[in-house]
Amino acid sequence: MVYYGILIALLSTLFGQFFRFEISGGAFLFLDLFLPALFLVWCLKILLQKKNIWKALKQYPLFFEGLIVLVLFFISLLLSGVYLSLSDFLISGFYLFRYTFLFLFSVIVYSEYSAYKTDKDKISLLTVIVSIAVTLSILGFIQLYIYPDFGAMAEKGWDPHIGRLLSTWFDPNFLGSFFSFILAILAGIFGVYTKQYPIFSWNITDNKKNFLTHYNKNITLIFILITIVLLLALLLTYSRSALLAFVLPAFFLGIIYFRGLLLTLSLAIILLLPFSPRATERITDGINSAISLTEKDSMFVPDPTARLRVENMQQGVSLSAENFWTGIGFNTIRLYKTKNIHSSGGFDSSLLTTLVTSGIFGLIAFLFFYFRLGIKLLWKAREYKNSTNETKHSTILYGATVGFLASFLGIFAQSFFINSLYYSFFILFIFGISGLLLSKNK
Repeated sequence: MVYYGILIALLSTLFGQFFRFEISGGAFLFLDLFLPALFLVWCLKILLQKKNIWKALKQYPLFFEGLIVLVLFFISLLLSGVYLSLSDFLISGFYLFRYTFLFLFSVIVYSEYSAYKTDKDKISLLTVIVSIAVTLSILGFIQLYIYPDFGAMAEKGWDPHIGRLLSTWFDPNFLGSFFSFILAILAGIFGVYTKQYPIFSWNITDNKKNFLTHYNKNITLIFILITIVLLLALLLTYSRSALLAFVLPAFFLGIIYFRGLLLTLSLAIILLLPFSPRATERITDGINSAISLTEKDSMFVPDPTARLRVENMQQGVSLSAENFWTGIGFNTIRLYKTKNIHSSGGFDSSLLTTLVTSGIFGLIAFLFFYFRLGIKLLWKAREYKNSTNETKHSTILYGATVGFLASFLGIFAQSFFINSLYYSFFILFIFGISGLLLSKNK
């Protein structure tokens, strides 16, 4: 039952904001109800096996690091609670409740796949996740065709995007971040596999022999097709932050595994870019905005999006200076923001949001958690690598772990510009895949 609960949680992201329910001026997601229920079912399963729940929680390699983050977030909220009304305190605490069970989802996945599943089962779940990404991209293509202008949704609180792929998440930046994340994992798998069984060499006979011996033709073609679909969907989001989240890990993996292919693709993009006026406009505006913000007497002015983000971050820096040690309280930003600043729930930077709400100690704990996750994944990658001669499943999982590690470059680079590390749908996949890849081998 826990296994099917994991699948339902992941598949629910396909419905995105259609599974968002508004009550009394607030809103909650399907996951806000389902993940606590899934955790209770998991606890019941542990008890029926006559095991200790606390010991089961502690088996997760990052449990204490995550617990420290949650405790510091809670302390910051308690300290701010002295100045809040009961309703404001409860509303602010609701996201901490959500974030807690998003983290516990990682524990559940780890426990389930360590105890009952094989490496083949891990790959099956990764296949489901990739299928979800492809389905979201197809839904995005449909949305872009029948509903390209999101201006009418502005009165409901959504950004009025025009001509951008939003799918069911209604946000091109977070959706693009998810596509970039999955593409990095796919690139890691392909890179590790082709390094073990090279198909890119000057010896055509060796290429043919490797392809026929070690590669399934149909699976390889499907793999390439999926990559093209996700890359096209990413480009149609026209999200500069999501593109950054893709370019950095792609460049890193390209240097390691595909130097020739990286050079070819780079030249192709440079040559094809002028044929997409919208992409050229977005990139040009981004460059000009960066110049205008770094040069005192620049001839350029930041575009509207960049201007709002700068104002947003300036207010965040001001608030963090006033509440440097303990923060203003987790998820209380909307109580401090001026009305002319967008994105009321957080600032346009996950790291700035963490600093402002939970103080410097909360930010250190938050960064330490992800640092430890990177270290754990690095050791796990070595473990998978040492098993690659025994099974091809280990090769795929090794590649997925390498891709996950590479994606950190993009995830944290873009977290300076958007609040991606607190977006529920995106975090569900980061935590879920973390638990999956860290789970014990069989």
